[in-house]
Amino acid sequence: MFVLTANRFADGRVVWFTAQRYWSVLLEEAQKFSSKEALESAQEQAQQDVAAQYIIDLHSVELDSNLIPNTTREKIRAFGPSTHPEFNPRSVQETMPNE
Repeated sequence: MFVLTANRFADGRVVWFTAQRYWSVLLEEAQKFSSKEALESAQEQAQQDVAAQYIIDLHSVELDSNLIPNTTREKIRAFGPSTHPEFNPRSVQETMPNE
């Protein structure tokens, strides 16, 4: 199982490609791809956001059976830095006012 990730150009935040074709800061909202063909098709779509300078460093991440990234680097990118909770994506979402 794979997901697509990148960094948002404006602020460097880690973002994940969703089925609705937007970028979320939460891994659990990411679209999961089980086939290479579907992943490649989504990468082609996401390249438009690279060209528009909305995202940079587009790449795929393999997930384990619990939908957790396989590598330590990607775990840190997904669940926030190990240095300060202020930068954890969940903390940001929980403190955002309702619209």
